[in-house]
Amino acid sequence: MKDIQISDIKVLWDRDEIDTEVKKLAKKINDEFKDYDSVNLIPILTGGLVFASKLLIELDSLKPGSSRMFPLIAKTYGNSLESQGTKIYGYDFLSDSLERNSPSIIIDDLMDTGETLLKVRESVLAISNENVYTAVLVDKLGNRNNIFHPDFTCFVLDDDKWIVGYGMDYVGKFRGLDYVGSIIT
Repeated sequence: MKDIQISDIKVLWDRDEIDTEVKKLAKKINDEFKDYDSVNLIPILTGGLVFASKLLIELDSLKPGSSRMFPLIAKTYGNSLESQGTKIYGYDFLSDSLERNSPSIIIDDLMDTGETLLKVRESVLAISNENVYTAVLVDKLGNRNNIFHPDFTCFVLDDDKWIVGYGMDYVGKFRGLDYVGSIIT
């Protein structure tokens, strides 16, 4: 693995662009589910933490108290650049807490191969009485292994470059950047 420095990262979307798109997405979600008292938000940690937090704030500014959050932990890459298979933790908590008569939105930083979101979506569908949707900050088309696409997205990236920031990492580093950038090789 190459040792990446901040100078090796090219900004794709800065903080202001991300803020604008997350606000638009929150409005779209709020409009879509206006007839429901609540919506289950299921962020996939660790990557989805930053995006889910920002989205929750925006949703609550539009309809205070309507979003309920139930995080799951997923591990696909670990400290590798290759998928290690997806392992998901927290289903017991989700199964005990999920508002079953409300729609659910699984939130992640990006959809790459789609493996993680597909696996989580199937599991949530098994315990919910309502529809299950997916929302990602970045829909990265370069490595898609299936025909599954996110229901809500802020940005689309049509290549296979490794991206970091706003929750996305390179072997555990750069998740806390307030922008999304691609690693220049």
